[in-house]
Amino acid sequence: MAGRVPYFQNHMVFLNTLQLIKPHSLEETVQTFWQVIVGDWFRYDQGYKLGIKGPTLANRNMPDVTVIEVMALQANPRSTPDWAERQILMVECKRPSYDTPNGWSDTIEGQFFDDLQQNLNHSEKLFGAVAIGTKVKFFRFDGKAPVHRRLTPLHRDVLDLKIPSQLVQVEDLLNYIRANGWQWASTR
Repeated sequence: MAGRVPYFQNHMVFLNTLQLIKPHSLEETVQTFWQVIVGDWFRYDQGYKLGIKGPTLANRNMPDVTVIEVMALQANPRSTPDWAERQILMVECKRPSYDTPNGWSDTIEGQFFDDLQQNLNHSEKLFGAVAIGTKVKFFRFDGKAPVHRRLTPLHRDVLDLKIPSQLVQVEDLLNYIRANGWQWASTR
């Protein structure tokens, strides 16, 4: 029995931005790739909006990371003009040259963890992803949990979006976040 065909497998813009990522690409290229993904998965006409944090500059004023935020919107049932907003996903984009064991652990345990702690939700909860080149790892974050339990991986290994079976897993994780993001970000 053949596996499910990934939605993005024949998506022209996805394929174009995927093939633009080269070993020496900068964060901007990875950010563009993930903007296509989250923009398609968390669509404006379905109550989502995206925010881009400008590149963080590191050594020699080179960009070190860019961040994409996904916010879910809901109308307040008590008052139609009022809207409730929750940050449900934060994607931290890094250049492919960080795709090393130290690059992953330094990013996850340092910059990513710090950025998640600065989320805007009163619950201090949201989902997060670290994207390095064409690879990604997803997490659930709970800022009120003990420090060693705040960041929980949603899957075991890093997933490479160039591999169809792993792309299906990424799509399943995005579906999970879309279905559960509001509730997770709202629970205390």
